[in-house]
Amino acid sequence: MIKSDQEKLTNLNLTIKRAKKSILYSDKLKNIEKLNSLKDISSLPFTTKDELREAYPFNGLCVDKSDIIEMHTTSGTTGKPTLSFYTKRDLEIGSNAISNAWKKFGIDENSRVQFIMGYGLFSGAMLNTYAIQELGAFVLPSGIQPMIKQVELMIDFGIDTVVATPGFMLYLSDFIENNNISRDKLKLTRAIVAGEIYSDFVRNQIEKKLNIRVYDHYGLCEVNTGIAYECDCKNGLHVLDDYVIAEIVDIKTGEILSGGEYGELVLTSLKKDASPIIRYRTGDVSCILRGVCSCGDKNVRIDRIKTRVDDLIFIKGVKINPHELKELIFNYLGNLIFGGDIKIKVRKNSINFIPKIYLTLKEEKPEFLLSLKNKLKEEIGINFDVKNVDISYFNREGSNKVKIVEYV
Repeated sequence: MIKSDQEKLTNLNLTIKRAKKSILYSDKLKNIEKLNSLKDISSLPFTTKDELREAYPFNGLCVDKSDIIEMHTTSGTTGKPTLSFYTKRDLEIGSNAISNAWKKFGIDENSRVQFIMGYGLFSGAMLNTYAIQELGAFVLPSGIQPMIKQVELMIDFGIDTVVATPGFMLYLSDFIENNNISRDKLKLTRAIVAGEIYSDFVRNQIEKKLNIRVYDHYGLCEVNTGIAYECDCKNGLHVLDDYVIAEIVDIKTGEILSGGEYGELVLTSLKKDASPIIRYRTGDVSCILRGVCSCGDKNVRIDRIKTRVDDLIFIKGVKINPHELKELIFNYLGNLIFGGDIKIKVRKNSINFIPKIYLTLKEEKPEFLLSLKNKLKEEIGINFDVKNVDISYFNREGSNKVKIVEYV
């Protein structure tokens, strides 16, 4: 076994030992003492979001409450939130690990980064900010504010890097164009775009409209933010695999899949004390990419997230991936959509309900909506009621995320 694998195995066994101190894992791991190989990870039980919700608030905690110095929750709005606790050591080790991703993006002590994501309980903004600051970079935590204020801050503070969702970036590009703001006033060179699933088509649109480089970044509260990142080659996401172990499993059977096969991403933390997590079923669909990236980095790589396990919708017996539907709409209408957001409204177990699609057109032209409706009928076989709404409907200036599917 090579040294790095031995280190991972050592840290995995330490994680198992720590996890047993929690109510959540004390019973789940009672018959497991020590693994002899990384391949034995398949013998460990999965952890689900429902289990983490049931553990709220302290059943997943593995240290004394007095050792906790910070806590974050998921950004979801349904049910009890899942929690992640941090000791001082957790934050130091986590920041150091995640800062390696930001180095790959080109961030250094001369960078000026504007974080356009919600702070507070949401882990993505706060914990990435610590990692960026560890590199000596300037961080402007603008959070959620009106777009005109965001743009003023970009200009006034010479921001070269923004961190935001893809929907926000499309909205930003259209806002700049519609308000005749000179691109020359902005010093933007790159955007770290995360928080929502997006395609290469959307990435290319953002890059073209704003003349910047766009990098994907993946993380989640339950494990840690920003634990997988893109390099300049944009050939999948490099996993910080000395910090987490990534697996891909069959969604139905839980069997570990080989490289190249798509399934559910499962993550195990290796260096967390307060709330370590073992074989967490993320609900995100990806695959382990074969071979070594052309950048030379030998870290495990996963493909960019394609969809979520629970995102698929069924309309009159037809299975639809909403992200592929959004891609179809973007490809068909192109730059006619303002802001780049769509909302799909469906009703479960109803054959009479006509599913609805909401979007914002740059021009009020009913023929565009009719044309799109006919195109969707031709491609999918479903009649959609397509509606043009004001851009304020998506509330991009009040929220960093927009859910693509809404059940009514």
